[in-house]
Amino acid sequence: MSRRVEGLILALTAAATPLAGQALDRRVAGAPDGNVQFHFAARPGVCGNGTTLLRVDDGGGYFYSSGNDMNRDQCAAGPVRVVVARIGKEIVKIETHAGPLTSEAGDGSNLGAVGSGEASKWLLSLATSLEGRPARDALLPAMIADSSVVTPALAAIVRDTERSRDLRRSALSWLSRRRDESGGIGAAAATRLLEEIVRNRSENESLRSSALSSRSSMDRGEGVTTLIAFSRESDPWLARQAFASLTRSGDPRARQFTREAVRRAELTDELRVLAIQGLGGDYATGADYRLLRELYPSLSSDRERDALINALGNAGGRENVSWLLSVAESQTEPVARRRRVISMLGRLDEPRIREALKGMAEKER
Repeated sequence: MSRRVEGLILALTAAATPLAGQALDRRVAGAPDGNVQFHFAARPGVCGNGTTLLRVDDGGGYFYSSGNDMNRDQCAAGPVRVVVARIGKEIVKIETHAGPLTSEAGDGSNLGAVGSGEASKWLLSLATSLEGRPARDALLPAMIADSSVVTPALAAIVRDTERSRDLRRSALSWLSRRRDESGGIGAAAATRLLEEIVRNRSENESLRSSALSSRSSMDRGEGVTTLIAFSRESDPWLARQAFASLTRSGDPRARQFTREAVRRAELTDELRVLAIQGLGGDYATGADYRLLRELYPSLSSDRERDALINALGNAGGRENVSWLLSVAESQTEPVARRRRVISMLGRLDEPRIREALKGMAEKER
């Protein structure tokens, strides 16, 4: 059979009309004990190899591979196939596949094609009725079902404090990605819910962190403005989390925020260390290194000084090395710090550094 004919057969199978009048929950419940599988149309951007490879190209970059199969070239469009793993009638796991329809031993009774909307609704109901990992497993296939409206159910899960943190975090992430869906709660409502979770001091901090991350990244650059506003909140936890996110960001506005923040006299020791580490990180420029070197004399704690020395030591470069040598030679610096700088410089294989360190060692004799 040619690949073209085979593909046509699979497409026709995926589009087949489900059995009329038989709700999916009853069909699953009525299947023999053990595993049950079914398939439905996938939303655009979903592909896989039918078994171990699954990709969702919707701007969120979801990618899953089990085993050693990481060949994305084998990612083919096709229906979503769900395997409901059961012990007797009890659901213990939900597996999601996409691409060419295949079936492996142990996948269980095959219910064939079902409507994508019906499948999504049933899977979302499982997310709120099951416990543990199967509850979260049910979200993925519901999210990639074609023409499904999911944000109302996701918002309800995010708000439901009776659900597990794991499930609520997953629902929160999907809500951010699906916020623009047609017929859903709308992007504005999704944004408000995320900010509600972020500001709710009674919520678990891991959930608040997830909401903060989703909120700050869900817009094209507007997230930085949101983080800056959060960094000025009276809630110490929220202000710190937003500040830390800004110091790690490569956005030009976040970089400028960090440069200004590191000079502020009222900044706490902890936040100044974060700012120093951010300035000296992967996005650092020569101007940032100059700012750090100039900042050193005004620092008020050993923790801040050590963070700055580490940042410049990791950065390397002629000017930074010369500055570190001056610290190592300074008689006003604590002996322990000078020794640590000397040890840091000793790892650099450069003749002038070796000579300078040799001269220091001779003076110490």
